[in-house]
Amino acid sequence: MTTDQVPDKTLVSVVAPIYNEESNVTNLVYRISEVFKQISVDWELVFALDPCTDRTEEKILKLIEEGFPIRLVKFSRRFGKPVSLIAGLRHCLGDASIVIDSDLQDPPELISTMIEKWREGNLVVIPQRVSRRGENFIYLKSAELFYWILEKFSEVKVPRNTGDFRLLDKRVVKEICRINERHGFLRGLTSVVGFKTSIIPFDRDSRLSGKTQISIVGACGIALDGIVPFSKAPIRFVLILGLGILFVALSSLVLWTIVGFSRGFGDNWSLHVFFIITWILFGVTMSSLGVVGEYVLRCYEDSRHRPLYIVDNIVEAEGLSRKLC
Repeated sequence: MTTDQVPDKTLVSVVAPIYNEESNVTNLVYRISEVFKQISVDWELVFALDPCTDRTEEKILKLIEEGFPIRLVKFSRRFGKPVSLIAGLRHCLGDASIVIDSDLQDPPELISTMIEKWREGNLVVIPQRVSRRGENFIYLKSAELFYWILEKFSEVKVPRNTGDFRLLDKRVVKEICRINERHGFLRGLTSVVGFKTSIIPFDRDSRLSGKTQISIVGACGIALDGIVPFSKAPIRFVLILGLGILFVALSSLVLWTIVGFSRGFGDNWSLHVFFIITWILFGVTMSSLGVVGEYVLRCYEDSRHRPLYIVDNIVEAEGLSRKLC
């Protein structure tokens, strides 16, 4: 899309998955509103809401009453962030959609730059984190390892140090929604779809308040969703590892036999060697089953054809057109 192809009446959708963010949601909406006021672009904000245990929903409804162009899509139960992102994109009407976290670590003020890059002809605009304030050392190193694995073994190129914060042209959104994967890792899906992409650096802020709603288990799940569906490397690595250890074990057995016949067999050391080799093979077997299980599990879940999410209700500001999905 070239600059002169951008519609005169441009509508930009902002998608924000949200869960228990009552202390941040009002500031998020005010800051987004200020950005679009300065650049004079029509906008809508789509909240993909997992049922909350705090007053997040109540605050969003109040913001709708105040006249902000918000569409609240509430699910029947908690489906998690990856599914919420896809659901939010499916309920967008914009010529471009911007995905942003609700904790204000992704600065809304960067939206204007993202729209400029989009107007220049980029169908995907991805902010890349130069620094990440407020995050602990172990988490940062784990993230580095995750992106290293993606870079080395993924079938598609996922830019390092990027999150879900991104702008997607409506063509890209349409193609992503067609994929319909239950474990929808947006960073990977964006790369699968392709199209011209621009990367812009930024410094990621600390959370404005509160604590992250993604647990260690949840973060590991997202990491697996990023690695397993986009790479054959894990299952092939385990196969190669298993064959390698089997070769070492058989070689050790042959060497033990030769040494035993030439120098004599001891009383106990053969049992020790056998015990170690047995446990090594057991570990390889269990690891192999675990990796294969991850692939089988995803095939099983997709074969059930359950809906990705179930919408409880949709509440939106007056004047917004509803998109039913």
